[in-house]
Amino acid sequence: DKLMTPDNEWLYKNKDHGMMAASASLGLIQLWNVEEGLAQIDKFLYSSEEYVKAGAALAVGILSSGVRNDADPTLALLDEHINGDSHVMKCAACTGLGIAYAGSAREDVMELLLPIVEQENSGPTTML
Repeated sequence: DKLMTPDNEWLYKNKDHGMMAASASLGLIQLWNVEEGLAQIDKFLYSSEEYVKAGAALAVGILSSGVRNDADPTLALLDEHINGDSHVMKCAACTGLGIAYAGSAREDVMELLLPIVEQENSGPTTML
């Protein structure tokens, strides 16, 4: 935890998928600590690097996995990226929502994800 969170230099020593994995790992470090974790991860959602933003979206889903919160910050943060222009960010936001709400039987989340899954040009072979 102390190695990865004080500064962010380590994050940018990787390329593309490495940056995504590194920023997504913050979700595991902050697992189930939604308030503090979102405060640390939120800044990466506004990074200029697309893969860092995608990793942050995954981190948001991971850290809130199985956590029920009336404010629903995960849905609020990832909803805007579901229909965005960036393919990498769209895939990460969908996966983050899937991780966060797995087993919850939330109709609203299903309604967000179903149109994307049903598209002819999407699917497991074209995701990343």
